[in-house]
Amino acid sequence: MMDSNFHSEPVRLNDLLDNLIADHGAMRVLRTLMMRLVARNVRRPRADHLSDHLRRDVGLPPGHPPPEFREPRL
Repeated sequence: MMDSNFHSEPVRLNDLLDNLIADHGAMRVLRTLMMRLVARNVRRPRADHLSDHLRRDVGLPPGHPPPEFREPRL
């Protein structure tokens, strides 16, 4: 499987920001960064309403502990 974010050499943050500013403009990049800093803790996805099957699919532990195992009596 190929990763679309693969870079053969390290990407410098300055180069990345320069490319973003060149593509979208300085004010738009600055406004987006500021909005993300302010809203970082506000909009977190909630997983407490998901079933245990969906939680497992996205890599989360079960929401409820599994039932207690009882030894069979012979």
